[in-house]
Amino acid sequence: MNRNIYLLYNFKFFRDFLLIAPVIIPFYKDNNLSAFQILLVQAVFSASMLLFEIPSGYFSDRCGRKRTLVAGGIAVCIGLLIYCFSSSLILFMLCEVFLGFGFSMCSGTESALLYDTLHAEGKASEYRKKESHAEFFARVGAALSSVAGGFLGSISLRLPFFCNAATAVMIPLSAAFMRDVKRTESRRSGVMKEIIDAVFFSIRHPVILSAGFVSGAVLTCGIISIWGYFLILPELKIPLSAYGLLFFFFQTSSALGARFSHSISTIIGKKKTLALLLVIPLVYASVAFFKYAVILAFVQSFLWGVATPFFLDIINSKAESHIRATVLSTVSMGSRILYVAIGPVFGLVADAFGAPKGFLFLSGIFILCATAGFLIYLKGREKN
Repeated sequence: MNRNIYLLYNFKFFRDFLLIAPVIIPFYKDNNLSAFQILLVQAVFSASMLLFEIPSGYFSDRCGRKRTLVAGGIAVCIGLLIYCFSSSLILFMLCEVFLGFGFSMCSGTESALLYDTLHAEGKASEYRKKESHAEFFARVGAALSSVAGGFLGSISLRLPFFCNAATAVMIPLSAAFMRDVKRTESRRSGVMKEIIDAVFFSIRHPVILSAGFVSGAVLTCGIISIWGYFLILPELKIPLSAYGLLFFFFQTSSALGARFSHSISTIIGKKKTLALLLVIPLVYASVAFFKYAVILAFVQSFLWGVATPFFLDIINSKAESHIRATVLSTVSMGSRILYVAIGPVFGLVADAFGAPKGFLFLSGIFILCATAGFLIYLKGREKN
């Protein structure tokens, strides 16, 4: 079963090996998209993930982790291939539908497969450590691709898309060599009932729900902030050729956070790790009032890396085996709902008042979500 773990590392590396990431904003602008339209396109991606998130988790629980990951990888390849020949808002949206479907099939399933693999070997206690390593490889993939993507983009803004369509083939190929793990089966009672039961399990479990609120704030605001940082870079007179290098440092910082997430939470404890994440809205507020504070993006990205394995460990440990992927998908769906709701609003704020002021909006959203998560957790403890 060790093969699963190493193949999963390879899978996550190429899943996040996005050569298009550092040039996507200039590419959109080159095709005459406004800030609102850019965030709208990305909202379509999140809406697609929202639509397929829970069904993909159910498919994973019922039909196998391997098949789900292979299907997701193929969809990502198709989405990137269509991007190579697209130049309009509608076609960009179509591309994001394929990418949203692909990433939704991977979301939750990767972590569920890792947890199942370790649990089958009696090593479930090592999950957070292995998840940290897996997330590290994902962020390294993102970091390396950002440098290469920036270089390719300086030659032609379309070249990273063609190259990315080729490297993405490694995603379904890695999944094809994985092995499914025999899991606890429950008596089947109908597709919709089982999905609804898993969703209600997630909503009613105070730890899972509270973790979902905070992790959703980290993920959603983190993704939106990336677009925000790239919208600010032209104001700082940063040349396009440097975008890839900056994105490399951003992802490297996140990779280090993921790599040491287990060590940090072990040394300082869960409560202090959660408190540490409150630095993120402070970074957003700093950027809002002083745009050169974008340098603090590296602090935010480090904490983003710390948060991902930390929350996945909490959720996996509370979810039952036969609904684990569906529960993870439910939590991820919450993040997507938040993104669809606030992503375009951030774009409108950026168009009206400038990208830096949009970060003040992000800071407020993060604090609201974190507060909600904290109150839910306290209420759950009172009941117990």
